[in-house]
Amino acid sequence: ENSKYPTYLPLSYYFASTLNNLGAQRFIDFMNIWKPINLFFHLCMGVVTFSIYYQQRKPISGIIACSILLLGRWSAYIINVQHLEFAAILPILIAGQQLNRKPKLSALMFGLSLSIKHVGIILLPNFLIGLKTGSTSENDSSNRKRILAYSVVALIIPLIISIPFLLDQPSGFLLNILFSTTRDFGDHGKATGTRMILAGVDGTRLIMIVLITMNWAAQAKEKINFWFASTISLLIFLQFNAVIFAQYYIWLAAFLLISCAFLTPTTTNQLRQKNSIN
Repeated sequence: ENSKYPTYLPLSYYFASTLNNLGAQRFIDFMNIWKPINLFFHLCMGVVTFSIYYQQRKPISGIIACSILLLGRWSAYIINVQHLEFAAILPILIAGQQLNRKPKLSALMFGLSLSIKHVGIILLPNFLIGLKTGSTSENDSSNRKRILAYSVVALIIPLIISIPFLLDQPSGFLLNILFSTTRDFGDHGKATGTRMILAGVDGTRLIMIVLITMNWAAQAKEKINFWFASTISLLIFLQFNAVIFAQYYIWLAAFLLISCAFLTPTTTNQLRQKNSIN
């Protein structure tokens, strides 16, 4: 029973249903429309990545990062199987880029990403902590309001599009949301890491939750750049989640490449602005 639930939030299903109603009723018709859209998302990921490097005055490194992201094996795999990863990752990268520039736009983009694929939910605390540390001139009350507002805006889009499913079958919808961490792993991730050796499946999930929570705390206490902290959250998820698919690695690659843009500020001015451009 725990291997049959869908793994996406409803936006992708609305999209497929809309195309079906517009006449794309065969799978090949759907793919002929989806492939150029997916390519557009892929290329835009490269544009966002390069723009972040360019903002850090590292254009050569930006070209290298874009080449890895656009031409590497994990992107090639997504192109081959035509999964939704590019569509989900692009808005969350924009959300990160605009986090302390345009928080409302950032929150909307984060919510859009969640509405396509909710892998990014583990990154929401990283973004909220990054939002807080990026506004050092404001008092605690203003910071709390910013964090609350960001959370509401980021979650409102997934909530609104999910209302029909929640009303129709609430238990099934909640099991769908939890499916990524509760599903039977079968051949995907079986006997890897500490799972079968030390802690068992439930114990390894507990380790994952504890480590991700510690990473959030480290980001807040040690003032770690949120791109780095988000990368670590994804790495922990990939290392300890019961199920691992090849398409998950493009999430890690995208965040890792962008986090490298903040390794060494090239000017004193950039050092002073590191919390406002991340």
